[in-house]
Amino acid sequence: MDLLEALARLKAASWIDLTHSFEPGIPHYVAFPDEERTVLFDYSDGFLAHRYSHIGQWGTHVDPPSHFIEGGRSLDALPVTDMLLELVVLDGSARVAEDPDYAVDPELIAAHERAHGEIPTGAFVAFRSGWGDRWPDPAAMRNEDQTGTSHFPGWGVEALGMLVEERGVVGIGHEQTDTDPGQEVSAGRAPAELYILEADRWQVELLANLGRVPERGALILATWPKPRDGSGFPARCVALID
Repeated sequence: MDLLEALARLKAASWIDLTHSFEPGIPHYVAFPDEERTVLFDYSDGFLAHRYSHIGQWGTHVDPPSHFIEGGRSLDALPVTDMLLELVVLDGSARVAEDPDYAVDPELIAAHERAHGEIPTGAFVAFRSGWGDRWPDPAAMRNEDQTGTSHFPGWGVEALGMLVEERGVVGIGHEQTDTDPGQEVSAGRAPAELYILEADRWQVELLANLGRVPERGALILATWPKPRDGSGFPARCVALID
């Protein structure tokens, strides 16, 4: 199949937008400031132009290793060949419905592989938790108890170790604002995020519409701007289903 034939096949696929639109007031990591947006020129000037002021980790966004690791790869160092990958979806939504503090564990990976076969080397693995259904309500996403502790799902370090060291994944993604479960984040800890970035992998947070994507058989197209030494930026992500 030549590239034009491949393009025709891709265009005939189903394209699922995995990206939330961003604006001031959306859910975000609790310590980050809100977006500020200013109209610099409007149609009375002949055209519309905005100034956007937001942290790199805003909306659906990519985190390169340099987000946590000094000397780690920054956004401009991530290769364009990473931007189109096989997409594997781990469905933990039933577990999260029973326990909002659920962290992805090796058993979820094992259950997925019993049904679909071993996760291929070089894949992008996304955690479907159902938490994206709470978007765009910040309070619902944080899910704090009376003490201010958040209760939302995340990744476990042991499961990430399996994906990185035994399956050779390129990146991971999830629907929540954070890699780690809410209780860890509320305690000021981030062992899962530290692990995945220290392992020289990248991740996408706040993915949308994972419930519309099969567990196997899709591709993910993940793109982002190229700021020099960039430590994070909003991303545009799409799933392609044959």
